[in-house]
Amino acid sequence: MLGHTQRGGSPTCRDRVLASTLGMEAVKALLLGKRGIMLGEIHDKIVETPFGNAIKEHQPINPKFFGMVDLLS
Repeated sequence: MLGHTQRGGSPTCRDRVLASTLGMEAVKALLLGKRGIMLGEIHDKIVETPFGNAIKEHQPINPKFFGMVDLLS
């Protein structure tokens, strides 16, 4: 896992559980037809945040990501 390698450590048990939980909740959200949200953890609870609320400044979108969005939508 690149992020853990860059930080100099292996994922902890908590990291693995959080990753699995977020993945499971993401699939549930998709099955419910939810779009335009991100999932995260706040105060030990998994919460949905609309993308518009998750970013402070709007950055231009790299055109290569549009194909990925079409595939995942």
